[in-house]
Amino acid sequence: MVHKEWWRTVTGRRVRTGFLAGLMGVVALTVPTAAAGQTPADAGVPQDGNLVANAGFDVGDPAGHPIGWSVEGDEAAVNVVNLSAYRTAGPGSLEVNVTAGRPVTVTSDRMVAAPDRAYTLKARVKGRSGTPAGLAMAFTDFNRTELGVKAADIAFSADWQTITVSGTAPANTAQVTVRITGADAGWSYFDEVSLTGAPAAYDPHLGTERELFLDDYRIESSSDVGRVVHAADKRPEPIIRATYPWESNSYIYGSVFKIGNLYRMWYDCNNDVSPGYFLCYAESRDGVKWTKPLGRGNVGYKDIPASRTNLIIAGGGTIAYNPTAPADRRFSLLQFQTGVVNQTLGYYAYFSPDGYTWTKASSAPVLLDGDVSQVAWDARSQRYIATIKKRMFTSRTPGVYDRAAFVSTSTDFLTWSTPILGVAGDYADDGAAQALNGLEGQIYGMPVLPYESTYIGIPWVLLITNFTHGTQSSAGDGPVLPQVASSRDLVDWSRPVRDPVIQPGQPGAWDDGALYTASNVLVDDKKITMYYGAFNAGHGGQVAGSVPYTSGVGMATWRRDGFVSLTNASQPGIGDPGTVTTKPLVTSGENLHVNAVVRAKGSLTVDVLDAAGNPIPGYTSVPLKGDQLDAQVRWKGGQTLAALAGQQIKLRFSLINTDLYSYRIG
Repeated sequence: MVHKEWWRTVTGRRVRTGFLAGLMGVVALTVPTAAAGQTPADAGVPQDGNLVANAGFDVGDPAGHPIGWSVEGDEAAVNVVNLSAYRTAGPGSLEVNVTAGRPVTVTSDRMVAAPDRAYTLKARVKGRSGTPAGLAMAFTDFNRTELGVKAADIAFSADWQTITVSGTAPANTAQVTVRITGADAGWSYFDEVSLTGAPAAYDPHLGTERELFLDDYRIESSSDVGRVVHAADKRPEPIIRATYPWESNSYIYGSVFKIGNLYRMWYDCNNDVSPGYFLCYAESRDGVKWTKPLGRGNVGYKDIPASRTNLIIAGGGTIAYNPTAPADRRFSLLQFQTGVVNQTLGYYAYFSPDGYTWTKASSAPVLLDGDVSQVAWDARSQRYIATIKKRMFTSRTPGVYDRAAFVSTSTDFLTWSTPILGVAGDYADDGAAQALNGLEGQIYGMPVLPYESTYIGIPWVLLITNFTHGTQSSAGDGPVLPQVASSRDLVDWSRPVRDPVIQPGQPGAWDDGALYTASNVLVDDKKITMYYGAFNAGHGGQVAGSVPYTSGVGMATWRRDGFVSLTNASQPGIGDPGTVTTKPLVTSGENLHVNAVVRAKGSLTVDVLDAAGNPIPGYTSVPLKGDQLDAQVRWKGGQTLAALAGQQIKLRFSLINTDLYSYRIG
């Protein structure tokens, strides 16, 4: 399968997906809120951390089997039932009625798991007769090899009992599943299954970096607020189009940096010369109007010499820029090349002093598999970050690989850590695909952006609708939508909201098809800028005989910190004001700054609490109004936070008709 998709790549159709352009333009508008994973307004921001979908067995398929679970063995032994004596919460529970000699196993969907992380599995179990089914969690690696199983033998009880299984994920773990297995004759019921990972260690100390609300790491409690994705503002026309003979399509997986006063872009193009896709170069003085200078690289096209092309390197790839690296390694490139699986097929490293002339630095892949990668230099941790596409045979479609984003790091761009599964398609992604009458969701790629106090991922979510539509349909047809994820450690990733951060264009627009992004963003005091590649069809490509298959590079912007906000839409006397309270914080700065939009009749106030949650006298803020990118909070008592330095405090934000994006102490 790897060879097959790569072959499509080199024939000039690298990122094809084939939803009809008209339908593609409304895809993002038709995904229901529930499928998008929106935080319920009254549930509070922090979630229970349960990884299991349909954990209460409250919904089943037409055969009576639980949705989100598979059944192997005696299928008649398993049913979702609504029996008041045999459920603990919700309308349903799982009935497992095993006949002697006819075993059955019920297995959850696969969930992302981190190596060396402790996990706890719990379930409510009640016996009816005989031997109850067993409960276990199983850890598997990238190849679905079982690495370890933690199980509990359950003694019969006619009363509900809570069964707990604990274990640590072995090295190389990628996924974990829950198993309910009936081997001996017996009749039992299961409800309220939960699987949670041990929380990341919490550090209360705040630096000067901004704290965003992409995860629950610093949130203790909340009421009447919800996370809202703010889609980018886009320029209506592409800023890069295919204009030269060697550009049958122009788009971007690549990188854009502002070096000095010059914006420099490495974008992708397809043509009919092997390997079929290349990196091209463009530059700009303002980031909006771009030129394609010729002769910077050493790659020609047919009878056109390199001096008359803007081709930089054959085979594409993504670039990291490290201004502190040795002069001959300021630019680093990771490029996929085909070969023998697990030997020569994978990602190779290149170095360049200027971004034009490249030297291959590795004779063997520095990372295996392929074909999409993103790279970044993280100045904060002094390491490179790579996210690579790996294909696991874990998809819902038999024999079809499941694309997922794995994360690896390196200090020298040559020796990389063992890739860890970061983001994979899950129950919510599958639901979004099914809302389009489709099949399942997968992750086509994911840039990682070192940003303030966190890492922001931009997973490209491929919602597979079918395998029959478009010229490249066998690779899966459907929209590709950039979304948002975050991580504090590059291991655990949070995806509480699933709306696109860049929306496809309306039907007929140049970008009404599949969307991809650059590997990085550009950030200034007021905005975030990301360049994106878009097509006028989805991942299956155009239907034969339809309009030409075209692409371009677009420009998307957000306000600073503006991917996601915590939002309250009440007005004075109408609706319910919102509150957000942080976990304990230890600060050393003087002033609290916030990034927020306080809309008409709204307000934003902040109270400083002690570690026990009691208000500290003098630390109630003057209400904030208007659109504030970096407003300094003023306290009614006239104090600064310097008097509280070194103490544990909490911040309680009170929102009325407000979007709250971030805060910082400085």
